[in-house]
Amino acid sequence: MKKNIAIAAIFLVLYSIFVIALMPANWVAGQVKLPNNVEIAGIEGSIWNTKISQVVVDDIMISQVHSSLSLLSVLMLDPKLDITFGDALINGPEGKLVLSGLLADITVEDATVSLAANNVSAKLNLPIDVIAHEQLTINVARFVVGAPICSELDGDFQWRNAAVTALDEKVKLGKLAAKLSCDKGELIAEIDPKNDLGLSYRAQIKKGGRFSGSGYLTPGAKFPEQLKPALSFIGKADKKGRYRLKI
Repeated sequence: MKKNIAIAAIFLVLYSIFVIALMPANWVAGQVKLPNNVEIAGIEGSIWNTKISQVVVDDIMISQVHSSLSLLSVLMLDPKLDITFGDALINGPEGKLVLSGLLADITVEDATVSLAANNVSAKLNLPIDVIAHEQLTINVARFVVGAPICSELDGDFQWRNAAVTALDEKVKLGKLAAKLSCDKGELIAEIDPKNDLGLSYRAQIKKGGRFSGSGYLTPGAKFPEQLKPALSFIGKADKKGRYRLKI
C-alpha cells in the first residue's frame, strides 16, 4: 500500500513539473493584472523561456524582451528571471537584468540599461528646445520595489561624450555622471559636480512618476562658449556666479 502511494506521489510530482514546463507564457500573463500604464504584446514560449515582442510603459517602448526562469530558484521558492531586452537596430532601451522576489519584494539586480539621451531630455520642461545626443548607460547593482517607488537602490548612470544641440548649434558637454539612490521611498539622482558645466543637481522621482529637482549651474573655465548666450534664458546669476535650476 505504501509503495503504491509513493509511486502515485512521484507520478503526481512528475506530472506537475511536466504541466508547468509546457505551460504557455501567454496564458500565465493573462492571469496577471498589469498596472494601467503597462501594455504587453506578442508573448511566445513557455514560462521557462519567454519571448515578448513589445512592452510599453507609459510612452516608452521596450522591444524584443527575452526571459529565462531558473528551475533551482523555483525549487527554492524564490523564482528568478534572467531578462534581456532591446536591439541595436531598433529604437528604444537595450539591456539586461535579473528579476527576483516575485513572491515578496520585487528585486532587480545586476541591471545594465542603455537608452538614447534624447528620450530623457524630451520629458524635461527645459526653458529652450534642446536635442540631446549619444547614449545614457544606467547600472543598477540592486533595486528593491517599495512605497511609493523603492525601498533600496544602489546604482549610477553615465552620459559619456555628452552633447546637445541648442539654438541650432551642437555643443560638446564632456562626461556627466550621477549616483542613484532611494530616500524615503523616492528615487534620487544626484549629479557628480565634477563636470565641465559646473552643474550640481539633485533630481527626485516621486509617487505617480512626478519629477522634481533643483541645483545650480556655475560656468567655469571649461564651460562651453557656445552655451553662454543661453544663460540669459535661465535667469540671473547670484553673487557666487551660480544660476539656479529648478523643475
